[in-house]
Amino acid sequence: MILPGPADLSKALARHPKREIPPLPGRRNHRHAGILLPLRWQHDTILLIATRRTAYMRDHAGEVVFPGGKPDPSDPDLTGTALREAREELGIDRASVLGTLSAIPLFTSDFRLFPTVAHISDAPLRPNPGEVSEVYKVDLRTTLEADHMLAIQWPEESGFPPSPVFEMGGRENPLMYGGTAICFFELLEVLSQLTGHPLPPLDTTRWAWDMTTMRPIRLDAS
Repeated sequence: MILPGPADLSKALARHPKREIPPLPGRRNHRHAGILLPLRWQHDTILLIATRRTAYMRDHAGEVVFPGGKPDPSDPDLTGTALREAREELGIDRASVLGTLSAIPLFTSDFRLFPTVAHISDAPLRPNPGEVSEVYKVDLRTTLEADHMLAIQWPEESGFPPSPVFEMGGRENPLMYGGTAICFFELLEVLSQLTGHPLPPLDTTRWAWDMTTMRPIRLDAS
């Protein structure tokens, strides 16, 4: 599989139809957040940068996310918000915007994510310890060429399709799930269409959704 360069991905994102997703049941999803999906081209693959929020953050503490947040009055738009937040959270000073993805409503809050995809330089990242506890570099070639991808199967009566989830590995192996994972999956869809490489099938046997804690639970946990 030959992965596209930044210019080809930018053209594909411009062609990619954005989904119009209504607010989720019980939510207004009226609060907007700009997030950045930072990409690095390295050797024969592309690395996607994600982070884990510190445990004491007010919103979505301890979750695996992409840099981003609520807009400031000085931000020109939500892409500007995403770029500013990436600079504040990870010290990303040089980012070339490639395009945007669909706006994704969240199930666990009233936020709606507005994702921007960007090509970033190889300069060292400078995580802000007040916001970022870990940084992850996800190999997109490895992800696309895997035998399967994990997902949560919602009850049939909900009408929701399986929701992708991604294990981050390491000592705690935290899970990327929800709106963040859906943004990532949409990026993989664009890459799949561009390369002609099919997306791995979804495996829904490992994770489920706990409506009490509003978090995923592992089905095979002892």
